[in-house]
Amino acid sequence: MPIKRVGVLTRLSRVFALQIAVISIATIGGVLTTARIAEDVLTRKALNGEAEHFWALYRTNPTQPLPYTDNMRGYLAADGDLSTIPSQLRDQLPGYRRVNFEGHQPILHVSDFGGARLYLVFAAAKVSDLAFYFGVAPLSAVLLLIYGLAWYTYRLSLRAVSPMVQLAERLEGSDLSLDRGITLNLDDLRHDADTEVAVMIDSLDRFTTRLNAFVERERDFTRDASHELRTPLAVLNGSLDLLARNADRPAPERETLARMRRTIADMRVLLDTLLLLAREEEIAAPAEPVSVNDVVKTEVADQRDLALAGNNAVNVVDTAHLQVHAPAKIIAILLGNLLRNALMYTRNGRIDLTIDARRVRVADTGIGMSQHEVERAFEPFFRGDGTNAAPTISTGGGHGLGLAIVKRLATQFGWQVMVSSTPGSGTTVDVEFISQPGEPLRRANP
Repeated sequence: MPIKRVGVLTRLSRVFALQIAVISIATIGGVLTTARIAEDVLTRKALNGEAEHFWALYRTNPTQPLPYTDNMRGYLAADGDLSTIPSQLRDQLPGYRRVNFEGHQPILHVSDFGGARLYLVFAAAKVSDLAFYFGVAPLSAVLLLIYGLAWYTYRLSLRAVSPMVQLAERLEGSDLSLDRGITLNLDDLRHDADTEVAVMIDSLDRFTTRLNAFVERERDFTRDASHELRTPLAVLNGSLDLLARNADRPAPERETLARMRRTIADMRVLLDTLLLLAREEEIAAPAEPVSVNDVVKTEVADQRDLALAGNNAVNVVDTAHLQVHAPAKIIAILLGNLLRNALMYTRNGRIDLTIDARRVRVADTGIGMSQHEVERAFEPFFRGDGTNAAPTISTGGGHGLGLAIVKRLATQFGWQVMVSSTPGSGTTVDVEFISQPGEPLRRANP
């Protein structure tokens, strides 16, 4: 399952959103707590102080006037006489609470002293107004200020990470195919980049320069080595022709000469393949689609000697006419390697090549591979570690590059290669040509 990654801008937005949420909750909680303290704690303390002050005066002067202000009104019941107490307050016991009184909900404070009961009715709406002006309003202004500073910080953060995001987008949209070299022009990002991004850009420039030089050296070496090795192979092949003219040679010597000729032929195919891969930037799609059926028949004819050496029968089954927009040489190298690999690991058996509308299947009755060997079959120079890994036909043992070349070519052209095998029963390789006739050649990045 692919890993779902989150971009730096998304993470930054989430961090600021979380920050704003936490600040908002904390500020709103502070506002509500302040209002609660102002309305309850401070009001309770003020009413307790007002009641104590009244009772202190009442002890010396029983006719002390009751508290009566814009926000508070007092009532006194002496010796159990409740005639002067509003009916809504008569059943209230000593304490501090809100009550329904004259269509409002004021705060009531009831206290007793010397057989008398004092009722203090305080207009809570006034306290709410005070709490709003001196608590809610200032804290709300602070909250708006925090919002503004957070937004400004967010914009500065976006500006700071913008060069990094642009660099990532540029790299994502760049063609990093090693076969054609890497071209990265990041000069426009260098102007607005900060120190860290500028270091990354410089490092990428140095990396691409060295990597392109390495790819070019590898391509030049492969091309030059392929050219240089063709001459000694031609000399060896000519010498074998001269030796083969002597018809009186013993059978073992003739078999040895035939084996040497097959080895030289394999080396020629390998060198042609390496030379083609070294010049793969020059590979162009043909104007007309190539018949895969014709390529398969040509490869079967070319491998007739190898099939006879292993006493193998090669059968071609055409269930459809398959055409692909790709160079015939590429298809020949790919299918030729598969057929040669099947012949080398099969003796006294059969190789079936089946062609349908989308794929070519190469199935042999050879020694097969274990699951471990199947998983590593496309690795260069891998020959397996079991006893069944040795080729059944003595052709020099192969080069361990056949399936690796097949995989590389298939990957480049967007084709799929699937392998299934059973030890002792044989191996089946399917090559599915994704591009259909009439479609332009699409080369995938390796």
